[in-house]
Amino acid sequence: MRIGVVEVGHWHAQGYIDRVVKLGLPIVAVSDRDPGTARQRASQLGCRAYTDCAELLDKEAPDFVFAHGIHCEMTDIADVLVEHGTPFVMEKPMGVDWRRLASVADKAEDKGLFAGVDLPARCYPLVRELLRLKASGELGRIISYSQRLFAGEPQRYRDWGVPWVLDPKQAGGGPLFNFGPHVIDLFLLLSGQEVHRVFCTSSRELHGLEIEDRSTVLLSTAEGGMASLEVGYVCPDAMYDQNVSLCTDSLYVSTSSFDTATVSFRDGRTSEVGAGGAGQALDYVAETLRRFEAGSPPVATVRDMCRALRVINAAVESAEALMPIALD
Repeated sequence: MRIGVVEVGHWHAQGYIDRVVKLGLPIVAVSDRDPGTARQRASQLGCRAYTDCAELLDKEAPDFVFAHGIHCEMTDIADVLVEHGTPFVMEKPMGVDWRRLASVADKAEDKGLFAGVDLPARCYPLVRELLRLKASGELGRIISYSQRLFAGEPQRYRDWGVPWVLDPKQAGGGPLFNFGPHVIDLFLLLSGQEVHRVFCTSSRELHGLEIEDRSTVLLSTAEGGMASLEVGYVCPDAMYDQNVSLCTDSLYVSTSSFDTATVSFRDGRTSEVGAGGAGQALDYVAETLRRFEAGSPPVATVRDMCRALRVINAAVESAEALMPIALD
């Protein structure tokens, strides 16, 4: 399988490259909007460099592409990949406007194309166990879901050579676009419910940047499900802080780790998630390529990202209007 990597200047790109190399698969070409970055990465990998995604696809015809990009340009890149019929997985959030992304999802689905988005939280042991319980009917109806995902200082994006992340015109906003897809997608995935009301508050006081430091999003569904989601660049240095709690009419779980947890059932049973339970987190790149070769759907599709991005767009609107936004 011949692999292409698009927009290798993105801070997540090297992680994909390392995993593809570890799997022993050839990276035939890379591209980046910055010629120097493209040449440097290509030299390291011994492959060809391009500054344009479409040119890479035309000249190299890779079997599969791992794509990245500046948030405001991602939907256009995804559209190029779909038009070329190239199977791919792209970093989140795949754009800043869910309606534009929805048109790409429509095209991909019409073609039956393997078109995914990087939402690796779906591969965590706890999430896999909860999805197993959902499939068996044991998860129950979600009453309340909360998740916090805090990260360190935003200066790190300047240090990594991607200062555009701190520009709202290019990034769409702050951590809501960067981390929000993870927490919103998990609620949508586990609940299986459509969000009908969104309320969001955001703050810019900590770092004094144009983007938000922190956002809190409250979601409600017509079925009675509720979610409280927090994301932010609020930890010192490079710290991460996360916690998730899930309450259904069948069980409860609360943990600061997606690798180990105790699921408490309302009938008195408990289930331990960990080394003897759901096992280790799946390698997202390996799992993606395994699914592609098997003719299975991606871990998460472009349509899944559309649903999450629709909530993000509504959250931004809510924070600006200081009022809830209805999605009905």
